[in-house]
Amino acid sequence: MALYGLSISIGIVISGFHCCLIPDDFVGARAHGDIIIGGLFAVHGKMINSTKGYPQKPAIQNCEGFEMQGFLQLLSMAHAIEMVNNVSLIPGIKLGYEIYDTCSEATLAMSATLRFLSSYNTSVEQLAFKCNYSDYMPKVKAVIGDSYSEVSIAVARLLNTQLIPQISHSSSAEILSDKFRFPAFLRTIPNDLYQTKAMANLIHLSGWNWIGLIVMDDEYGRSALERFGIHTVKINVCIAFKEIIPAHLSDSTLKTRIDETIDKIISEPRVNVIVVFLKSALLVKLFEKVIEKKIQKTWIASDSWSVANEISSMPNIQNIGPVIGFTFKSGDITSFQDYIINLNQQKFELNRLLDQYAVLLSDCPKMKYNELFGCVTNYSKEVIFNKKTVTSKSLRLDFLSETIHPGLLYSTQLAVTAIAHAIRKLCLDRNCKKTNAFAPWELLQSLKTVNFTYMGRTIHFDSNGDANTGYDILMWKLDDDGKINFTVFAEYDTKNDLFIFISQDKEKEFNHLKKVRSRCSDECKPGQMKRTSASQHTCCYECVTCPENHYTSMSDVFREGLLRCDVRFIFGDKS
Repeated sequence: MALYGLSISIGIVISGFHCCLIPDDFVGARAHGDIIIGGLFAVHGKMINSTKGYPQKPAIQNCEGFEMQGFLQLLSMAHAIEMVNNVSLIPGIKLGYEIYDTCSEATLAMSATLRFLSSYNTSVEQLAFKCNYSDYMPKVKAVIGDSYSEVSIAVARLLNTQLIPQISHSSSAEILSDKFRFPAFLRTIPNDLYQTKAMANLIHLSGWNWIGLIVMDDEYGRSALERFGIHTVKINVCIAFKEIIPAHLSDSTLKTRIDETIDKIISEPRVNVIVVFLKSALLVKLFEKVIEKKIQKTWIASDSWSVANEISSMPNIQNIGPVIGFTFKSGDITSFQDYIINLNQQKFELNRLLDQYAVLLSDCPKMKYNELFGCVTNYSKEVIFNKKTVTSKSLRLDFLSETIHPGLLYSTQLAVTAIAHAIRKLCLDRNCKKTNAFAPWELLQSLKTVNFTYMGRTIHFDSNGDANTGYDILMWKLDDDGKINFTVFAEYDTKNDLFIFISQDKEKEFNHLKKVRSRCSDECKPGQMKRTSASQHTCCYECVTCPENHYTSMSDVFREGLLRCDVRFIFGDKS
């Protein structure tokens, strides 16, 4: 901090930390370039607890639970940067990257972010504390990530100090649209305000009004809980129960809360539709119990797990009932598919997470898709690469290709492309080969005004930093080989609050789900009115016959809370 002419510089040496990747470092992947982009992805599900349940020393903790989607998003970022370089989108400039695995934890993500904040091109990781960072040149010009909102919030608070632009590919919590608190945060997906509204409208459209809601105890889950409640009240949909699950797998109360949630589901037999905002690692725990108890419901899946292969590949998952999911808009990923097919031939300057994936596969014998997925993702043994190496990388490219879901990769590619176009604008009138050609805060200003066409869509960020994209609505369908396919049947237009069905056949498939009954009470018939008590939900009532000389001409009459029938006017002789 510069005070009265004094400058204090604090060196941060990270190379001595022990980690699950290699003993002396925790960078996941790296490629040099004229301009470096940082990346944060949840390639593992959690950090491993120490024997005493908490860290003993301030060192980077080991991780477990390999997350295929986080791994594929990492590869997608590397591929997108390679594509930008190959087409010379920024003439004379090569983009590089430095990518870290956050292990789905804010602590590890913040450790990586401190590296991003350190001075550019120094022999040691050194972060200078200043009152004004306008002329400061950090290691990276922008950051892509993180996967989870709770982690992105923590990272954003650090990046705010230097106004380094952060573009998330999947963090959707509404709070991140607050530009006063998160001025440098952008995302290539809609925020959850739209998703919760779309879910409520879908439920109302289907004739369901008595539902359950399960969320995780973090900003993503709490925001969804609040917003979904606001939307459902407006359309007279009642939430029979609201269950909150701890957000971290290491939480000692997790098992108890899941058991309590299962008991609540069983105790509400009239609730046949349940909305779930959980990350996939938590949902595995919940659905293990659902399958064990032979519970069948209709599940409304949020973007965090709607296309999670670790869920869809669980044994007997087809027995839980229909799943309707919301996922981010996707685009053509043919180029990435080709990249994956030739992954063995790709030349990486450094990609330790790819090395770890190869090690995991070598420890998993040849299996079918579902079995192999479980073997890789449930792998918990610490991998130290100086003890074990794989001379021949058998990456099971067919398995990688089958694990891909376009929406999650498209949003990652879109983030890279947006940054590239913003840099291109800045470099039109300056020599970007120079380290100090532009500061991160200048790139942020350029990103706010960027407008480009990508895969046939015109992309820009609104005043909240949210990209103008929507959602695909999908259903889980079991194929002849026993594998779950994610089949898109409609899209949701956030601008016009409208569902657009892909075809009439897809609309018919969706209409078939409307036969599911999830109501507290039956609809009242013509000639009847509703009667409720003060302690009841408005969705719970009994139907009583209209009094003499009163009538109803339509079913399910309920006007402004007045449980009355209209007066019948009779003219002439009553007889």
